[in-house]
Amino acid sequence: LKFGIQAIETLKIIHNQDFIHRDIKPGNFLIGNTQETFGTFYLTGFELCKKIIRHNSVVTTPTNKAKFRGAMMYTSLNVHNLVELGRNDDLISLLYILVEFYNGMLPWSDVDELKIQALKEYFHGRKLLERLP
Repeated sequence: LKFGIQAIETLKIIHNQDFIHRDIKPGNFLIGNTQETFGTFYLTGFELCKKIIRHNSVVTTPTNKAKFRGAMMYTSLNVHNLVELGRNDDLISLLYILVEFYNGMLPWSDVDELKIQALKEYFHGRKLLERLP
């Protein structure tokens, strides 16, 4: 629970600065190991981070020129469908992490990367969350 709250707060800060992380995965979260930082989670891995472009205070849709290089296990369906990513995609990736932490795995954890999209489509929405409290 503590991890989820801190992760959401961190993404809120990043998103309020008009950035999208675009590579939310367990390996990009670190936990403090000193007495002062114990229990504090840190987000790393900003290599794929992208600035949200605004024109007259309206978010414009940037072109998706670069091929995605992140972890397909935790990406939203927008990555699979080659749709430009937004803040919601970071949150969906975090949701996948939280589901994995609770259930021990995701429905697509042990499948070929080519089948991940079909399983994400099948488990989209409530079906993915039905075993959660």
